[in-house]
Amino acid sequence: MQTENHQLALSDVAQRSKVPPHLLRYLLQELEQRGIAAEKVLPHTVLDQYSDPTAFLSHDARLTYQQSRLIILKALALTGDESLGLAVGHRQSITSLGLVSLGVMASATGREALELGIRYHRLTGSMLEIDLEPSSGNALTMIARSRFHEPVLLTFFVQELFAAMVGVVRFTTGSKQAINRIEMMQTPPEKKSLFQDALDPSVIFEASRNAIEFDADHLQRPLATADRFVLHEVETLLAGMMQEESTRLDFLKSVEEETRRRLKNNPSIEEIAGVFSMSERSFRRKLSASQVSFRDILSQIRQSQAMELLLWSRLSSEQIAAELGYSDPRVFRRAFKQWTGETPSQFRKSATQL
Repeated sequence: MQTENHQLALSDVAQRSKVPPHLLRYLLQELEQRGIAAEKVLPHTVLDQYSDPTAFLSHDARLTYQQSRLIILKALALTGDESLGLAVGHRQSITSLGLVSLGVMASATGREALELGIRYHRLTGSMLEIDLEPSSGNALTMIARSRFHEPVLLTFFVQELFAAMVGVVRFTTGSKQAINRIEMMQTPPEKKSLFQDALDPSVIFEASRNAIEFDADHLQRPLATADRFVLHEVETLLAGMMQEESTRLDFLKSVEEETRRRLKNNPSIEEIAGVFSMSERSFRRKLSASQVSFRDILSQIRQSQAMELLLWSRLSSEQIAAELGYSDPRVFRRAFKQWTGETPSQFRKSATQL
């Protein structure tokens, strides 16, 4: 079992994250090429809502951490491929990040492009914390840190990020020499050559961090696609999107916290609206502006809390049902089967095997 801090950290991320499905688009493309249909990995809640299972991947869609988590874990289980994240990252091009990509290409230098990409990476649905720090000599190091505590997912996300990042840096700088070395915390894979070809021959495994060290001189070279007027327009749009996203998340975070605090008592929408001194109608309208309903929030909190308790505690299904505010354990089991396609006991057993 994990420590209490790990449990809290996972709960925090699992219940608050609402991210664009950027990465999942490329994951589904990779699975399709391997003969695995989207229906095999998408949650039942998505399949029930959309006739076309890929329709939920629109640019304005938002997924919870748990929805993304389930899709990726199922993909890893179905493929049995320890380098799946690498393949997904390799699928992406310089244009894959949409407006952020345009800002990268319009930047004056490789370094400014890198800084812009890191500054706005949350808008692309990134599941990692990314920082750029100076290192010894004439170098800059990008460090990717975990927002959760599941090694198998961290490995996947780091592989995806690094493969995509290497492609972008090589395109913008026009040189393979812009990267000094790559460090990865994962154990050495069976097929090291895949990583050496896709990333860099000098990639180091079982490192103390996940990092890419760049040669600062190469990053200072001007980009052929630089355009300061376009860059200004793009940065204005991105800054506005970041502010809008921050405001939206602050409100949703507060709603989730108040709902989670009352979870065992099965809180109603009237009760939570009253906490914010709002009428039920105004409360519904404000949630709708964020493309979410109170039923969605309550369901997502229960789903993530159920998964956390199944993963990290020894509570029985009946005890977990009570923690989530269900008076009948059978209702909880049906809901969990709808969320994941598995019963609570099946989920607990399969999760321990990953």
